[in-house]
Amino acid sequence: MEKLFTAVFLLFLIAGSSLFKAQIKGSSEIKIAYGLGTSTDFINAFSTIFTLGYGPHEKRNSGAFIVEYQYAIKDKWTIGTDLVYQQITNEYFDASVEKSHNYTIAIKSDYNYVSKPKFRMYSGVGLGITLEKSRNPLRSNSHFNFQLTGLGIRLGGQLGVNAELGFGYKGIGNIGLAYDL
Repeated sequence: MEKLFTAVFLLFLIAGSSLFKAQIKGSSEIKIAYGLGTSTDFINAFSTIFTLGYGPHEKRNSGAFIVEYQYAIKDKWTIGTDLVYQQITNEYFDASVEKSHNYTIAIKSDYNYVSKPKFRMYSGVGLGITLEKSRNPLRSNSHFNFQLTGLGIRLGGQLGVNAELGFGYKGIGNIGLAYDL
């Protein structure tokens, strides 16, 4: 009976350790997400207001497609990188149309202030650069960009869902899937 208890206890420890993987030093995670209301959207909205309607106004917006990687450098504290793509179509007062492709690459850091096996709450910050390319007219420019995540929630074990509220290149809100590597 004692050997059975020991075997069950060891099995529980091995299985349980995989549940805690995302919160401990040395673990890593990859996420894919979709966000709305990015800082680029706000820049475009203010541009329309300040040009009194003679500047571009947004005709279509793909939203932000996000791929993230993060690594736990300490228990509850991660660093990583964000890659974000957003396509925006602007129309000018003379009916000309401009389609831009926005690529953001950033470094980020999150702190998990609630860290349970299948539930995490976190906040974070990201700093990066956005490269905007358009073909009509042919131009490209870049600008500094950021993300402030006020509240992030992750639910699930090795595969989970996450949602974030904040402001910046990932949007005011984003939702996605997360996978512990």
